[in-house]
Amino acid sequence: MKPIIGVTAQQQENLHDYKLQPVYIQAILQEGGIPVVLPIVPAEEVEEVLDLVDGVVMTGGWDVDPDYYGEEPHPETGRLNFEMDEFDSTLLKQVIARDMPFFGTCRGMQMLNVVTGGTLYQSVLDQMDNPVKHKQDHGREHPVHHVDFVGGKILEPLFEAGRTRVNSSHNQGVKTVGEGVTVSAVAPDGLVEAIELEDKRFILGTQWHPENFAVNGHMPSRQIISAFVHASLDYREEHR
Repeated sequence: MKPIIGVTAQQQENLHDYKLQPVYIQAILQEGGIPVVLPIVPAEEVEEVLDLVDGVVMTGGWDVDPDYYGEEPHPETGRLNFEMDEFDSTLLKQVIARDMPFFGTCRGMQMLNVVTGGTLYQSVLDQMDNPVKHKQDHGREHPVHHVDFVGGKILEPLFEAGRTRVNSSHNQGVKTVGEGVTVSAVAPDGLVEAIELEDKRFILGTQWHPENFAVNGHMPSRQIISAFVHASLDYREEHR
């Protein structure tokens, strides 16, 4: 049996419709997983949802409510989705407790940092000194800046040169890392670009979107998705 991968969908601004970049689905299928879309459900239903899947991908999207890490909103903080914040944080806390494989991109990485006790820059452009361009004007299939790999067990072995170029499309970013969090990649301006929980089976967050590169044949990006899918298969074999 192939592993079932739950992929969080993002509500549109009208709060009635969901959206999901098809590259997430394509990247999972390409590496042998079966993706299913996870809508927002009440917190008391999250446990039963997780009983149905073997791994979770948390996608990009809305800014995270700064109240989750004890701050007031910055003038450049974007529109917030309180229902999605509650769902994502509840989901992620239970994923960590189960030691279920998790891969978060962009907002998904930021939420991982927040639920482990970390904080965020609400506006990278305004709150960092001399930031590189983190919100690119062209498509995500093109890279915009470098990242250097500085630790962790998942990413560093995949990139023999110790660095790679990544896409970038975000307003917020990791400021202080959460408890038990390992920084595994940084941008030239020092912004955290990837984090891991090394004491877990496979919990990874990237500020960039490897799925866009993976579907275009970039082998290290494919290997990230592949490693996540294989960890989900191991989880399935142990728990089904």
